[in-house]
Amino acid sequence: MSLAKLDYTGSDGVQEIEYQTLSSDFSPDQIDRPERLHEWLKSEEIEALYSVFSEKQTLNYPELREELENLNIKFTDLEYNRLFLKINQNRDFECDWNEFISYLIFGFQEDDPSSQKEALILPISTPPLIKKSEHRSAVCAIALLKTTSDMDEFDEDEKRKEEELDEEEIQNKKILSNVAFEESPDTAGVWITASREGQIRFWTMGLESVRTSTSESIHLKMPTWILCITALSDVNIVCTSSTERELRFHEMVASTFSLRIVIRSLPYAVCYMSYSFHPRGKSNSKLVLGDYGGSVRVLEFDPHLRGPFQSKPGAALIELFWTDVLKGKLVQLKCREYINIHTEMIQCAFFSIALNSLFAAAEYRNTKKYRSRCAGLVVIYGDEKSAFRIPLGVTTFFVDERNNIVVTGGPDMFVRIWDVYIPSEPSGVLTGHNSGIVKVFTQSEDQKAYSIDYQKVIKVWDISEHLLLQTFGDLVRIFHGETDLVYHYHKQLRVLLAGGRKLVAIKCNPRVRVDLTDGNTHASPVSVVLYNRLFRNVVTCGLDSFIIVWDPWSGRRKIIMKNCHTKQVYGENIDIEITAACFDPLEQFLLTGARDGSLKIWNYNNAVCIRNMSIKSEHEVTAVIWVVERILAVGWDQQVTEFNDVEGREYTDPKIWPTFHTDDITCADVKLGEGVVTATYSGELIFWKLETGQPYRRYNVETPTEFIELKHTKAVYGAGGSTRGGKDPFFDYHISVSHDLRKSVNNSIKELEQEFNIKTHRFTGQKLSEADEREEEYLRERKILAPTLPMSVQAVLFLQTRPMTKEHGSVLVSLETGIIQVYSHHQRGGYLTEFKAIHKVGDCVLTMCTDRKNRYLFTGTACGYIKTWHIQNFCIPGSEKVKMCMPLLRLQFIFLRKERFLPRAKRAVRNQKEPLLINSYKGHLKAVNSVVFINLPKILITGSHDCSVRLWSIGGRYLGTLGTPLPWRKMSPFEPITDEARGLRFPPDIKKVASSTTMKVISNFQPKTVKMRQSQQTEREVAEEEESMRFYGKPLREPILGKHFQLPGRGAMEQTIELDVASSYTPVYSHLKVHDAGNLERPPTPLVIHRMAKESYMDFYEPIPVRSEGVKTGSLWAYMLKPGRRGSRSGSYSRESVFFREGSRENKE
Repeated sequence: MSLAKLDYTGSDGVQEIEYQTLSSDFSPDQIDRPERLHEWLKSEEIEALYSVFSEKQTLNYPELREELENLNIKFTDLEYNRLFLKINQNRDFECDWNEFISYLIFGFQEDDPSSQKEALILPISTPPLIKKSEHRSAVCAIALLKTTSDMDEFDEDEKRKEEELDEEEIQNKKILSNVAFEESPDTAGVWITASREGQIRFWTMGLESVRTSTSESIHLKMPTWILCITALSDVNIVCTSSTERELRFHEMVASTFSLRIVIRSLPYAVCYMSYSFHPRGKSNSKLVLGDYGGSVRVLEFDPHLRGPFQSKPGAALIELFWTDVLKGKLVQLKCREYINIHTEMIQCAFFSIALNSLFAAAEYRNTKKYRSRCAGLVVIYGDEKSAFRIPLGVTTFFVDERNNIVVTGGPDMFVRIWDVYIPSEPSGVLTGHNSGIVKVFTQSEDQKAYSIDYQKVIKVWDISEHLLLQTFGDLVRIFHGETDLVYHYHKQLRVLLAGGRKLVAIKCNPRVRVDLTDGNTHASPVSVVLYNRLFRNVVTCGLDSFIIVWDPWSGRRKIIMKNCHTKQVYGENIDIEITAACFDPLEQFLLTGARDGSLKIWNYNNAVCIRNMSIKSEHEVTAVIWVVERILAVGWDQQVTEFNDVEGREYTDPKIWPTFHTDDITCADVKLGEGVVTATYSGELIFWKLETGQPYRRYNVETPTEFIELKHTKAVYGAGGSTRGGKDPFFDYHISVSHDLRKSVNNSIKELEQEFNIKTHRFTGQKLSEADEREEEYLRERKILAPTLPMSVQAVLFLQTRPMTKEHGSVLVSLETGIIQVYSHHQRGGYLTEFKAIHKVGDCVLTMCTDRKNRYLFTGTACGYIKTWHIQNFCIPGSEKVKMCMPLLRLQFIFLRKERFLPRAKRAVRNQKEPLLINSYKGHLKAVNSVVFINLPKILITGSHDCSVRLWSIGGRYLGTLGTPLPWRKMSPFEPITDEARGLRFPPDIKKVASSTTMKVISNFQPKTVKMRQSQQTEREVAEEEESMRFYGKPLREPILGKHFQLPGRGAMEQTIELDVASSYTPVYSHLKVHDAGNLERPPTPLVIHRMAKESYMDFYEPIPVRSEGVKTGSLWAYMLKPGRRGSRSGSYSRESVFFREGSRENKE
């Protein structure tokens, strides 16, 4: 409604207030500023106004304006009209002091930052992940090998940078610190669990077992007994302590778990360990050891090059005694001892690098020995020492370095919040546990504290307000009979791991994964989205029974109303889903309808319910209409119920319009001053007179051209209070006959889809026409089933600017088949035409809306698609049609620009002349339930079944999601949103499933297709051939690269590659290239070797003649070595031999 006149009687007679909204014909120049009185009024001025109200009791329209102008607060006529309507909540045009001061209070509440922190869901709302521990005994210790430190950085350089930033940039930086990006094994880390017998297991964040190792003593032959375990993440070391008074440091490189250093003979066994390191390595890392003797020892080393754990050749294992560590034999490891800090064993110890302080806690359960308040927590800062005195001591504590607070828990069942610098008294005490506290931790960004008691009950607290937010008791059911559990909190992922015989991972208020989603607006699907033109805000209603008021220009949440519709079942309040909503004619109040038939009127600025109403019990309200002095409600009761909205008659019995429908009413709409249209699940369409409530035309969408006589249906109550004619006394009152008919036809439709393979096949290229033929054949076959399947109506819409004539199509009716029918609501009018509004089989239009001048029709479908149609010349006489400027539309809607291949959305309407489809894209993963268009800034708001409400420009650019944790780019309600002014951004969930059309529309970018002319292509081929001839003399034969460069064939067995994720990073090794050995070249053989190979021993042998006379021995040698033998010119041998040397010796003798 763009114009409403409100009359009141004042001292000067009858005057009029013209109520102008943003959808009126005012230009942006006439709209100067919002009406924010609470920012301009001072306390003295408020007291002066209070004295005026005390004298006159009430101020009318001109009197209030005069008083504000006396205070130098001036408004234009438009601004003051809006301001007075906001203040005047009683609608009597007289403003009293209560209304005026309430308006100021609401303004301060909207600016309160604490209103933004209220969560839609409980901190622990997802079911826990449960796995068997796979240990032989219960888990005794849990550690986390992570890649980042839990410490918050407070560097001086960063502080200086923050001082240079403005407030908006600082706020955006805080917002980004509370969101999560990718959770890969490199960033998340690895869980490590240990059992008493020394078994160590490594787990992924999804609790999938990676590998198993053991930690044993290298000297003792008795089995070890593990006490605690911790991970030195920056140097990839796992440290275990045992009853043998040993510290074992195991190296974690790739998949190894090798013992690196062993420290023996500690004074006492270490019962608690913690590790602190700087995220950038700017300070030494510190391992804190707390023992059974009440002493704390700190091992300190430089993490550069892994410090003392650096691998050195020849030193596989370093073994030393604790006295050697104190003497400094291991130079890189420094030790500091704090002897007898406590007289009892250390329960918890921690060194804060940001505060440069050591915290140590112990229990003092012996009340006879320790009668007064004991120093349960001791803080050591250099030489200074302070004690936090708590009865029975402290079992666990957590240091919040960002807020400088310490949260403690102990056997006295109280959770205490301390200021680090004020140890005398706690700043807050949280009560509610029934047993001793064993674990506490905080989330500094959200101001939440978590505490776990000995009975395995988890409680969540608000630190700032000291309020209990949630009690989570599922661990009692999971760990039945186990009490000694161990816990570890992952600060980055916000996951609490509990260990016993099982492992349970609990997500504690997890961060939003902005790489997967932009966040949710509601905790459940969104049912209704409304835009209030008076207050310029957006109201969303969901199936979680929440009503939330948003400021779309800043992205802030103003008001949240929980548990709006409830009913009591067996003493428990159960939330009822909100299914319908609308504003009153002046848009000051909100009307909501629920699934149980209840109706409520809200002053949603202060979350107060003004009035309760109801149609028939347990009948869902599907649509509500609020006109002047009347409220109309329709639903599953098959009738129209009218309630009075006149002062003094609000609580009279409602008026029931005549019953003409035979099935559940699914939707309704109104044309102001003319009529109402209602539609049912079985396809009935009835037009009513708004003044009298009498029907004048009736149609059936299956046969829209046939005349149907109006027959009154008597309301006969059946079983359960239903009005089904009483034919079946056992008929369920909230399930219509058409519902049962759909079940019988459902299976046949699914078989039809499988037969034509509609859903599974994707067609490209030349098969596009074949795909269209398959879809058309599928639709023809489905029509055969139509006689048994009533065609339901999903949505109806009145075109408010169309006159009531036979030639003008003024009513749009959306069917479940994806068809939109057009009717004239004239008495002699009727069905005019229809058009196809979907491009995917099985889809249908669930919601529709238009702009103020009915030029564009916006539709939302069940598959999440958003379409825009140009209906200015659709179904109107030819004399009233105007010429469309297609170049201007193409500039505004990139969807209209030509493409090489027609996308699916364009192919579906290529034979459809009117209306013109000018935009189509996928905006949600699930059904779009509500669509709203804001005229002046040209913003489209969609609410979906995926729990999100998103803002889009009229051209299809994504602007944001209400409730997102990301920074919001501010917009103005007075200036149109231009696509060029926005950065390129995609919804993360849509990016993974978006088609080419959706990518083009949302990114507002279309790559240019380069078409090569035939002559250019021929010239290039000739040039390439000439160049190849120049190099090779002739063209090379195919294949040019030979057979050696062919890709290997794929084997029959698919080989899966399993990455080793045992450590915090996955090593990738580069191997040496090994070449095949070729033929070796033989070196030439020397000549001497050749000559020796040709020699024969027979060359030196000559046979001796045998005579009859005896032969003397001495004469034999003389005969053999006789001078003048072969080759002997000088009477001697030229070759040295044994014979030659011996013969020469005999001759000399």
